[in-house]
Amino acid sequence: MTRRQAGFTLTEMMVVVSIIGILVTMAIVYLRPRVRPIDVAGRVGDLVREASRRAVALGPVRSDVALALGTKARTQITATITTATSPAPPFNTITTATFTLWRLQEDPLPASSGTWIVLATYTTDAKVDVESWAPGAVSHTAAGRTTSWTAWSPPAGTPPPVSCRPDGTCDACTVFFQAVPAGPSCDPTASPAPPAASLYDQCAKLSVMPLGGAISTRTDWN
Repeated sequence: MTRRQAGFTLTEMMVVVSIIGILVTMAIVYLRPRVRPIDVAGRVGDLVREASRRAVALGPVRSDVALALGTKARTQITATITTATSPAPPFNTITTATFTLWRLQEDPLPASSGTWIVLATYTTDAKVDVESWAPGAVSHTAAGRTTSWTAWSPPAGTPPPVSCRPDGTCDACTVFFQAVPAGPSCDPTASPAPPAASLYDQCAKLSVMPLGGAISTRTDWN
């Protein structure tokens, strides 16, 4: 009489391995952090808040330096823009930006000048398009909205769109973000209107308020 040996057949082992492979793949896909436009808007907003806080903490700019530079701003934010073409149709242009926070340090007397020193930088994620911007706290339909970022990398002596002063006030500005690849329209005037639920992952707007460096972020472009 022979005793039957316990164990698994090769087929059973292959099925188990296949199931484990599927579960691992699902875990990688669904647990991978996904950067949304609203996340990027929040990070840029944090940079502006820090600019306002630092401007207050560092205090007034020396009068002779302020006169020479033509500004009382203690901190400012610039942006270096990179563009690329999406790898799939409709082959849209994708814009990413490296936002840089600077503080002004006065040069020793008798020089009436100052040096801008880097405090922090943030580069937007490649899955989020920095779609456009506009001066003021406005909607996407504002007349001043533009896709040109030249003003964010100005020549010496010209302030960028966001500068903060020692009283905590910052220049008003709005930046619009969109997911890559683009899905439903983020334009509030689109017809038919995009479903509100989908815009949460698709759109974002960052508005810098003029008083106190206050920040407003939304998951639409209104």
